Amino acid sequence: METKNERPFIEITDLTHLYSDAENHEVKALDQVTLSVQPGEFVAIIGTNGSGKSTLARHLNALLLPTEGTVKIRDMDTLDESRLWDIRQDVGMVFQNPDNQIVAAIVEEDVAFGPENIGVPPAEIRERVEKALQAVGMTEYRMRAPHLLSGGQKQRVAIAGTLALGSRCIVFDEPTAMLDPQGRQEIVRTVRTLNREKGITVLYITHNMVEAIHANRVVVMKKGKILFQGTPKEVFSRVDELEALGLEAPLAAKVASELRKTGVPLPEGIITNEELAQALA
Repeated sequence: METKNERPFIEITDLTHLYSDAENHEVKALDQVTLSVQPGEFVAIIGTNGSGKSTLARHLNALLLPTEGTVKIRDMDTLDESRLWDIRQDVGMVFQNPDNQIVAAIVEEDVAFGPENIGVPPAEIRERVEKALQAVGMTEYRMRAPHLLSGGQKQRVAIAGTLALGSRCIVFDEPTAMLDPQGRQEIVRTVRTLNREKGITVLYITHNMVEAIHANRVVVMKKGKILFQGTPKEVFSRVDELEALGLEAPLAAKVASELRKTGVPLPEGIITNEELAQALA
């Protein structure tokens, strides 16, 4: 869904982020990161713990600010305090633990919380909440108490909250890490639908390579730097490199790679079970 002639939605240039650890040593969490994301693109960011993925995520709606370099959201610089609320409306965040993001006793009120806070008129709030709940398939749960929902449903409420605020881009920081397999599938399905049907720009940070397969582009990070990036086929075909980084390549890519090493003539770029079955058949 990448559109070449538009301005980037996100433009990160030479971003460096330093912080002090418990012993007061300076740590470089991000080191000269440059990345641009087009409107409507779905970019997955992968890397082991400590690679800088979550630090990068928090720069995208100015929860963190650059030590050096720039982060621009639709040409708005995150260092420009006067644009802070515009940036935070444009870029929503969904974190690992949905319980930390739910603030109200009823689903509908939770989704309305953001627009109420920025002074959206009541009639428009109702309309926004309606559309947001519809977009994530949670309309029938509107009057439920969030604590009675499953983990996947709570994450969908958190996503609806960002949509009601008017986010055109959502940054997902390990959104399925605390969910069971069914909850994980719900979230991946919701993210794909929002990207394809609503044109929402997605940055999806994950440990789960199977979830990253659905992106247009995969960015691999290590020690605060971008190592390489490409389409899921390009990235996940580099099985040995990923494993050397401590990342699990998708099972189909691993099996295809091992079979090739034993002399089985399989085409490059196999990353899904379906592609592997087809090639072997």
